[in-house]
Amino acid sequence: MIYSKDGTLGLRAIELEDLDIIQKWRNSESIRRYFREYREFSMEQKRDWYNKMIHDKRFEMFILEESSRQSLLGVAGLTYIDWVNKHADLHFYIGIDDKWIDKEYSPLGVSILLDYAYGILNLNKVWVEVYEIDKLKLDFFQSLGFKIDANLREHYFYKGKYYKSHILSLLKKEYYNE
Repeated sequence: MIYSKDGTLGLRAIELEDLDIIQKWRNSESIRRYFREYREFSMEQKRDWYNKMIHDKRFEMFILEESSRQSLLGVAGLTYIDWVNKHADLHFYIGIDDKWIDKEYSPLGVSILLDYAYGILNLNKVWVEVYEIDKLKLDFFQSLGFKIDANLREHYFYKGKYYKSHILSLLKKEYYNE
């Protein structure tokens, strides 16, 4: 388990028995609308995702857990890790109570993941893709120092309309204020 500096939150590898709650969170309409993959997932599809992910060195996915109660809060991870160019796509959400992004767990949870990405994996850049309709997540990542690198026009389709997709990134030297 990878803990926050204060020990209150931790990231641990996703286990097969976590798939029930992940499927529930992932299939919630209030959360699903912000994912690249728009459809609901069956348990068989989640198991297939899990089996592919744990054998692919480009994916590091975790459960976010409150340390004192071992209560599951959300999912965090790095995907499409490019080991040569040292960058990865960051994924993060609070699934409990469909919070998505909150002020209580999100800042600390993402900082654990960034400490891991830069300090352990030695990545140089972490990036995120955030859809225009997700103002909450866009503001959240910008508050952490992520900068918009690109806007992809009419890149995301939701409820009959096309929206921009923002690509944001944070460099290791920016994270450590070098």
